[in-house]
Amino acid sequence: QRFLSSSSVLGSSYSGAARKTLTDINALYVSKKPISVVTSHDFITSKMLEHADIDINLIGDSLANTTLGLQDTNELEFDEFLYHVKSVRRGNDTSLLIADLPFGTYEETPEQALATAIKLVKFGKIQGVKLEGGDDYTLATIKKLTTTGIPVMGHVGLTPQKHNALGGYRLQGNSVENAVQIFQECLNLQKAGVFSIVLECIPNKLAEYITNRISVPTIGIGAGPFTSGQVLVISDLLGMKSNKENHKPKFVRAYEDFFVKGVSALEAYNSDVKDNSFPVAEEHGYKIKRDVFDEFKKQAEHI
Repeated sequence: QRFLSSSSVLGSSYSGAARKTLTDINALYVSKKPISVVTSHDFITSKMLEHADIDINLIGDSLANTTLGLQDTNELEFDEFLYHVKSVRRGNDTSLLIADLPFGTYEETPEQALATAIKLVKFGKIQGVKLEGGDDYTLATIKKLTTTGIPVMGHVGLTPQKHNALGGYRLQGNSVENAVQIFQECLNLQKAGVFSIVLECIPNKLAEYITNRISVPTIGIGAGPFTSGQVLVISDLLGMKSNKENHKPKFVRAYEDFFVKGVSALEAYNSDVKDNSFPVAEEHGYKIKRDVFDEFKKQAEHI
């Protein structure tokens, strides 16, 4: 039984539930059951994923924008990322944990990538890594990682770490040449040994074509409904950001409006504090025995 009873508290252990493995993900793929993937960036959000029985908890470098207030994921430092990976791990005992390789931590050589991945596995206690691209250089890196026993999730289409070279965050695969390139990258990634591939921001039909012609799961984000699974960033999914300050991508469905509800709750709290209606002595306070307090006052007068 993977579901937690509603009476359990947020910080409690998820007893009786085993962490999902690559075997579990492959079983979903073979049985054509969609795979759920959500990013999380800290203990609280990863605990929410655990309670919701999300299949894969992706610790994305998107935390740079959503949690740390940086303008670009490429600004993220490895030590800062590892700090959040550890936090996510402490909050989730059931989802398969996959972490991005941050920009600048794997591009120089396959050996650099391996060193980064080993730190994430050893200290972050994750089950695999994700890295972007499908060119020859990236393929050599993936082979190095998988040969060492570190599972790899691929990522093609819109690859955010390379958005400057792509001309921004825009649809990919909408020309014959680019569509062929993306399909070839997927074939290359499959051959290199990835266990799944994220397809980001490509046309629905192209994503469906690729999904039907490779033998590893595809995880779509802005790639339509015909992939093996879907991934969303938790802050988008839950509406954690102000709509006035952040643009919501077309492919996002917000299932809640945490930001508006959170601000409303904070405004109510602020009002209650200002007009002295919170806290209520009998409801929120603690009592002291009369004789203890009387004796305290006697002794306090001599201090």
